[in-house]
Amino acid sequence: MAHKTTYENGFKAKVALEAVRSDKTIGEIATEYNVASSFVSKWKSELLANASAAFGAPKQKSPEEPEHKLYQQIGKLTMEVDYLKKFVSKYR
Repeated sequence: MAHKTTYENGFKAKVALEAVRSDKTIGEIATEYNVASSFVSKWKSELLANASAAFGAPKQKSPEEPEHKLYQQIGKLTMEVDYLKKFVSKYR
């Protein structure tokens, strides 16, 4: 049975950037990195198609992040109120 090789995104980007530079042919790059030339062509196309995303809108936070921070703040304030109640009760 054939083993399916997966490549890391950093490796794909490196190979695609080399293909974009056009210093070497697709075949030479494929031989150098020991991958199929179809992969090099595909990664180059993906890089060019998605290059604008590198300069696009800033990454949006997930809706859970602000909620999580609010719960942390509520917990902190609750602890402070409890501490102050105990402190005041000692001196009454």
